[in-house]
Amino acid sequence: MIQIHKKEYELIDEVIEHFDFKKCHRVMKHLKWGWGFEEQVPSIDRLEESARKRIISAIEGIKKRKKQSHLESYFSSSGGLRATVWKNRYGQITNIQLDFILTEWNVGED
Repeated sequence: MIQIHKKEYELIDEVIEHFDFKKCHRVMKHLKWGWGFEEQVPSIDRLEESARKRIISAIEGIKKRKKQSHLESYFSSSGGLRATVWKNRYGQITNIQLDFILTEWNVGED
């Protein structure tokens, strides 16, 4: 298991505190968007819990990578929530972003 440091938990808490879960919940209710086999829209508390799990998963994923490049990123997504984290060449988490995705499109080469 990958160790999450106190500073990283502080960053996670800041994202959770400032992210507009009420807006996500309203949109999901309007769309009747349940998760998995559930018919009900997840509660705001469940959205927050899932977001926290996505962020931790992204942190663990990027820490497992051996590649050390400038501002490398890694993401974890599920149920419309996408957490992206960046680390610097010293392996320190420098940025965390949480998105609620309704739709997106991307084309191009790696």
